[in-house]
Amino acid sequence: MSEHRRLRSAPAIALAALVLTVVLAGCGNAGTPGEEPSTIYPETSPTGTLPALKAYLDDAEQVLSQVAATATALPDAVQGMSRTPDDTWASSAEQLKSISSQLGDEAAALAALEPPPALQPVQDAVVKGVQATQKSVDKLADALESGVQSAATSKARAQATVGKLKAQLDGLSRQLRGAIESLRGQ
Repeated sequence: MSEHRRLRSAPAIALAALVLTVVLAGCGNAGTPGEEPSTIYPETSPTGTLPALKAYLDDAEQVLSQVAATATALPDAVQGMSRTPDDTWASSAEQLKSISSQLGDEAAALAALEPPPALQPVQDAVVKGVQATQKSVDKLADALESGVQSAATSKARAQATVGKLKAQLDGLSRQLRGAIESLRGQ
């Protein structure tokens, strides 16, 4: 039986020696200053290449700043409305339509960015949120433009609605900025 054991262990020893040889050959030298850089600090990672990551962060910050500026303009769009339908309602509706257009452009600009894989779900959620806010702004603008006074189009209701929409946009910006900051901390 002892001879039978030796025969079965010989292939196992040969396999172990082969694996050890492959592993040791793969380790190699980390490199000397005149050679290519080692892979200890790879140029790519789960967050992408360093130049691409920096470009994304810069572009995302620019778009988020535009979204913040647009959100700030929301309350001003309905501030001058009178209590009853008149030209101020049409003016507010026009301002809201302009804001809606800006939000559409900003959502498209953000969607066009290529984030690192780790940020893709957050960016997608923020884009959808901005688009949803844009639709809500359009709806309010259409209601004001109709000139029909109702509970939905009262001055107080319009101001409350834009306050809520501004808070949503601010929250969306904070969400992506927070994800970006956590990525920078890695």
